[in-house]
Amino acid sequence: MGNEIPLKFYDIVDEYSTESAEPVNASERDALARYFQLLITRLTNNEEIGEEAQQEMAVEAGIDAQRIDDIAEFLNRWGNE
Repeated sequence: MGNEIPLKFYDIVDEYSTESAEPVNASERDALARYFQLLITRLTNNEEIGEEAQQEMAVEAGIDAQRIDDIAEFLNRWGNE
């Protein structure tokens, strides 16, 4: 498979799952790892990440849009540690 997600994004999913408002199901792990990959790639490239971009990435990754705000809060806390 040419679109493998690096393990570091699964590590972030594991960390997120310990702090998330909603429990993370095993079936969500791949989609969440993909979302973190898309999001963090944009952040490292200093790209703007507005609400619309977050929605697009959520659709592309296949995550529930209700997780977007929770993930943003998690990353904000994570980045400040």
